[in-house]
Amino acid sequence: MMEGIMMRYLLACFTDKGKRKGVNQDSLFVSRANWQGQEVVLAVICDGMGGLDRGELASGKVVRAFAGWFRERFLSVARQEEFEDELYESWEILFQNLHREIKEYGERQGIRTGTTATAMLFWQERFFIAHVGDCRIYEIKEQVRQLTKDQVWGELRRDGRNGVDELGGVKEGTHILLQGVGVSKAVRPVYHSGEVKKDAVYLLCTDGFRHKVSAEELRQEFRPEELLDEAVMRRQGERVARTVIERGEKDNMSVILLRTIWGQEQGEIPDECCSREYTQGYTVMHARRAGELRPLRYIIEKEMIVSDGISKGI
Repeated sequence: MMEGIMMRYLLACFTDKGKRKGVNQDSLFVSRANWQGQEVVLAVICDGMGGLDRGELASGKVVRAFAGWFRERFLSVARQEEFEDELYESWEILFQNLHREIKEYGERQGIRTGTTATAMLFWQERFFIAHVGDCRIYEIKEQVRQLTKDQVWGELRRDGRNGVDELGGVKEGTHILLQGVGVSKAVRPVYHSGEVKKDAVYLLCTDGFRHKVSAEELRQEFRPEELLDEAVMRRQGERVARTVIERGEKDNMSVILLRTIWGQEQGEIPDECCSREYTQGYTVMHARRAGELRPLRYIIEKEMIVSDGISKGI
């Protein structure tokens, strides 16, 4: 990294319950922090599993847990010499605890519930992904690159592997999830990392958002050169979601957008930062002057968490 130069990130998100369900079972979390003059971003998107009960509770529990991890655990992991190994070990513990707690909740209530979960951390010009289920991450620049692989029966068949009946009732040729936090026999997140591209858009979405749009449409709608501020990013996410609904999509749909910006001075903090407050499951942003902050401390600059399940909880 060049001295005095850092990667910065613009953040936006949008969710809609769609036409089918009265409750939005999707949950999402995205947060930007500053440590030692560098920005750190964590984004998590979850889709409460359709056909099961109270998926919003399962997805809400996962995003709430990752939000707590980012506030309380990231710094200790980041100080380790083998950062990537320590990160995945920390996330694995988090996933296994969530899996057990959600399963135990379902057993106590006499229901089956669960959620997909995809997390993406940006730090020091690299990204780190943990993936369970069929939410997707796309990298959009001149081309569109899918960074995750759906954990469904059909995807495994295309890879030439035999599917494992993790959820029960999997039949050849069906598009059925093989992994879910809280519902499958075991949860086995897939971890991988890569280099963050400069002036690119990273898009995390649930399957409802992507079912009726092509990769080329994603490239056209989310051109990095046209997404230069967070308000524009959010409006574009909402516009595409409305288009998907008009095309007949009935499922819940959610999207997180992250736009990388290269070339800001190291240690620069925006004039206003945000704290957060939960109101009916949605985040109300409160501005505070950044002059109160110190760039060498670990500072949560902005946090957004959206879930119908947060106020209910597991």
